[in-house]
Order: sequence, then C-alpha cells, then structure tokens
Amino acid sequence: MKNFLKKYRLTIIKGLIIIAVAVVITLITYLILRLCGFTTVEDFQALKDRLGDSVWFWIIIAILQVIQVIFIPISNQIVTVPVAIVFNDQLWKVWITSWISIWVSTVILYWIGRLGGEKILKWLLNDDEEQTKKIIAWLNRGWIFYPLGMLLPLPDDIVTILSGTAKMNSWFIMFASLITRGIDTAFSVYGYGLLSRYWWGWIVVSLAWVLFAVLTYIVWKINENRKKAKKEEEIEKLD
Repeated sequence: MKNFLKKYRLTIIKGLIIIAVAVVITLITYLILRLCGFTTVEDFQALKDRLGDSVWFWIIIAILQVIQVIFIPISNQIVTVPVAIVFNDQLWKVWITSWISIWVSTVILYWIGRLGGEKILKWLLNDDEEQTKKIIAWLNRGWIFYPLGMLLPLPDDIVTILSGTAKMNSWFIMFASLITRGIDTAFSVYGYGLLSRYWWGWIVVSLAWVLFAVLTYIVWKINENRKKAKKEEEIEKLD
C-alpha cells in the first residue's frame, strides 16, 4: 500500500484537485440558482405567475436545464421535477423542453471531453503519453455501453465527458444521447408522480434496466465475435 501511494502520490493529489474544483463549481452554481430563485416548486410557480405559459418562460427553463447539466453533473432533476409539478397539466411541454435542452447540453459536454479531456488525463498521469493512450483506447472499447451508462443511475454527464475523452464516434453519441435523454427525461417528467412514488414502479424500472443491460451485452458480444471472425479471416489470408 505504501509503495502504491508513493508511486501514484502526485496522480492522487491531482485527482483530488479535479474533484475539489468540480465540487466547488457545482456548489457555486447551485447556490446561484438558489439565490436567484430557480430550485424549488414555489420558485417556478412564482415564475409561472409572472410569465405565464409564454415563450419566455420556456426559454428560461431551457437555459436553466443547460446550466444544471453542464455545471451540476450530479443530477439533472433540479429543474425538471419542480417544473413538471408546476406544469402538471402540460407535461408534454416540460418533456420536450427538458429533452431538447438536456440533449444539447450532453452534446456540449461530449465536445468538452473531446477537446480537453485528453489534456486533463495526460496532466493527471504526469504527462505519460503511453499510459494516456492506453486508457483512451480502453475507454473507446466500451462505446457500446454508453447508452446503458446514460440510463443507469450513474453520473451520466461524467459518462458523456469520458466518451468525448475517448473520442467515440460523435454521430453515435449524438444519436444515442438523443434517444436515452428522451427516455430519461420522460421518466423524470411523467414517472415522478407514478413510477418513482410506488414500490412497484421501481420494480418496473429495475426490470427495464436489466433488460436493456442484457440487450446491450448481446449486441456487444455479437460485435466482438464479428471482430474476432474478421481478424481470423485476415490471418488466414496472410497465411
């Protein structure tokens, strides 16, 4: 253990610095939203009373969704759920606005990871170019599990940044995130009063997660077998 700490001491310190910076940014963003009155049901009810069902109301909601996804990577429900409660008679508007704005935020996070993730990873690994490439290659191999990571109760914003760091196919990420964000947002908007409030709802959600995980594994296995078969064919041709 001592040898491990000695060997990776600088990497651990840098990792803790990154975590600390992320926590500070998250807390500051949340406090700003809190002080501006954009976090509770009462806050959004007051906003609705002032602006009504106007275009400006939904533009503000969309902007808030983008802010919460990018700067508060723990949960994207800070805005979604309260707005769904306030506009419970027009949930489709809440869903569409949340879905599109959260998806746009996800694409932004992907490009943040793609443009800066490798540099941060390299800094974290003390400029070890070889190790950085190995980790990126390892992350890239898990592209098939990206949709699953977006639907499971994981910090999906971090998953997206990692996908950008691994330079996964941008079109795949945009399409997969469009679908998964739609499902996830629908659960937040429509499921808050149904699925998530009752024990049977969580069973349904858990079974859906398991089914999606099994399907993901099957697709991954088929893809791996194809790669293996293709590699064997290439070896046979060389022989």
